[in-house]
Amino acid sequence: MRYPRIHTFLPALAFLLLQGCTDAVAPEFHYILGLPYIDGVVGTTPGTSYVQISESAREFGVNLNKRVSGATISFINTQTGKKIGLTELDDAYVPPEGFAAKAGETWELEVLLPNGKRYLSEAEKINEAIPISRLEVTYDPQLYFSDEFDSYIPGHRISVDFSDPGGTPNYYYWRYRSFERLVYCGQCFGRTVLRGGECIVINFGNEQDESILKEYYTYACEERCWQIRYSEKIDLFSDEFTDGAEVTNLPVADIPLHTKRNILVELQQFALSEKAYKYYRTLKDLIDNNSGFNAPLPAALVGNLYNPDEPEEVVLGRFTAAATSVMPIFIERINIEEEQLEPIIVGQAEGLETPAPQVFYAPCINSRYRTTSQPEGWRD
Repeated sequence: MRYPRIHTFLPALAFLLLQGCTDAVAPEFHYILGLPYIDGVVGTTPGTSYVQISESAREFGVNLNKRVSGATISFINTQTGKKIGLTELDDAYVPPEGFAAKAGETWELEVLLPNGKRYLSEAEKINEAIPISRLEVTYDPQLYFSDEFDSYIPGHRISVDFSDPGGTPNYYYWRYRSFERLVYCGQCFGRTVLRGGECIVINFGNEQDESILKEYYTYACEERCWQIRYSEKIDLFSDEFTDGAEVTNLPVADIPLHTKRNILVELQQFALSEKAYKYYRTLKDLIDNNSGFNAPLPAALVGNLYNPDEPEEVVLGRFTAAATSVMPIFIERINIEEEQLEPIIVGQAEGLETPAPQVFYAPCINSRYRTTSQPEGWRD
């Protein structure tokens, strides 16, 4: 699962925050190894709850954040004492399929790492969900500037309408999942072929020159299959100046033109607590701030997680319990003139040059990034 790309900044920035004030010159800092980062959410609709764990590491001379595998994780309902165990799936931990919390419930997070360290969160009560009234989608050939492509990229912008409840502060956070129908479920490069679910090198011996193999082979999906993508940006809103108003055409999500395949976007609207909003606001400011570490540092990035056995340990990240409203929107992307961001895959099936029996299909393996279940709102 891909979430906002903030992890790279955290260990170094945490060190700076712990030192107090900084001068308006290039600061010196140390990269702290083994610093945990935990990102967890409990939502009120299926598919919105998850936990991701990483820690700062250094491999081959490069500072990075390494995913932590093998953890034991539970959501705890503090009112009933019931524990919901999470299962590791791809790059995250997820609750059982169909799990959804309810408004008014209070939840905590418990994490036990393979090294024996234990982390807990403060309890969070879930507010009432605020329904989405309407979604609007517009195409923009210059959606936003991408550092990855060093240019403006094309895509669609989703705007939302909703009625803000009056008389109380409300805080919003938007994420999305997108679904695109896949043609190929397997691809083997480097003159390898698919056998037994893996791309393997074929040893021809002296009988046949393996240079006759194609540079890559594609394998069509055995069944209907959808690729799942996740939002990588943080989109927030406070009703400080719109309390009780009808909010209309508020941009909340950018969908890059990764491919020109039709796409279904499932927008998730979270009703946050004030503390959660301030935390995500800090992360957004960090991501959007292009002035580097010389700019005034944002508020502390430490959230509501702690080590009960080592109270002085710094634990980055946050556990958030929030009500969710979900609405899908189907986007047709045919007749778009701009080039897609991902290379177009030209089908190359196995032929007589590959050892028999040839393989032409690959399974669609359900994961956080693929599904054989048709998403709600999909149109053929």
